[in-house]
Amino acid sequence: MVRGRYITIEGLEEWQKGLVQMGGEAFERMQDRVLRTTGLRAQEYLDDLTPARTGRLKGSMSAGHPDNVFEIVVGSRSYVFVGTNVEYAQYVNDGFQQEAGRFVPGEWRSGTFHYIPGHDSGMVLTGQIVPGAKMFEKTMDYLEGDIPRILEFEFRRLYKELFG
Repeated sequence: MVRGRYITIEGLEEWQKGLVQMGGEAFERMQDRVLRTTGLRAQEYLDDLTPARTGRLKGSMSAGHPDNVFEIVVGSRSYVFVGTNVEYAQYVNDGFQQEAGRFVPGEWRSGTFHYIPGHDSGMVLTGQIVPGAKMFEKTMDYLEGDIPRILEFEFRRLYKELFG
């Protein structure tokens, strides 16, 4: 499972140190907006990229829960957790190989198999590889392109707030 993949922006630490000295509360508000905007943007991408059969996984995506998959870090102390803590998210994201010969109870409805524990019929797995959707990796890739624009917007906003 993807955990702790960081996005690094060159020179950001120096900017932050200077702005903290100049901006105080204004800088803290800017940092909060950067994290909130980045978290919301990640949720948008995950909503678009997450496959949905029942909608449980897609609907579970959130920003801010400490059990979520991603940790997005801004500076050395600020972060937001984005993703889900649904137990099967890793398999949907990374893919998996079926256990050949394993019986799975359930039934087929409208071309889709529905798992039903204890059901008297079902299917026997073939052992095929089920590819992952890679929605978390794709989200991080998209965010790497978005964060410089988010930062530029917020730095301009902070500059106007500090210097009129």
